[in-house]
Amino acid sequence: MNFEPVFFSGGMTCLDFCNTIDHLHTPPQYDFFSDRATIMEWGGAAGILPTTAQDLGNSDPHSFQKALETRELLIRLLTPFSRSQAPADADVAVFNLRLQEASAHLAILRTPHGYKIALETHDPVEQVTYEAIRSATDLLLTKEKGRVRQCSECGWLFYDATRNRSRRWCDMGTCGNRAKARRHYERVKQQRAPID
Repeated sequence: MNFEPVFFSGGMTCLDFCNTIDHLHTPPQYDFFSDRATIMEWGGAAGILPTTAQDLGNSDPHSFQKALETRELLIRLLTPFSRSQAPADADVAVFNLRLQEASAHLAILRTPHGYKIALETHDPVEQVTYEAIRSATDLLLTKEKGRVRQCSECGWLFYDATRNRSRRWCDMGTCGNRAKARRHYERVKQQRAPID
């Protein structure tokens, strides 16, 4: 799987993580995370993991399923903000459990540029999942949750960083062009329609 830049048009790791299912609000639904390797590849493309990250085999056998469950949770948790609604209390409670699980393995690590907080794990899938949880935590703690939008074409989530909050599509080059082409087709069709 080649994760092209369109996969990272959400503007935040948590939103990009949610967008690894195609067509969130309409069928067909295609899951780009087919196995541990695709999550690791996505993590490398997202800058979470080194692009040379390897699964050493000493990973939690349940981390792949936990990653998929966490993604579903984040979709339920973050999508309501695109409709100016709050997420369900039950989803917030489950998110808190995931956050507590991840927090038990946090450490401050020295980097060439200072320090960073990271998950101490040898499981790259857990690291990717933690980064999505951390990103969602950052979003939930801001006043900017109202900038979360859902693409009217594909249903992907994105953070609208425009000044006037007018962004409508996850990516202008794909969904934006598709919507504009459809509108153009409808205009031409109306112009050619016989007048009664």
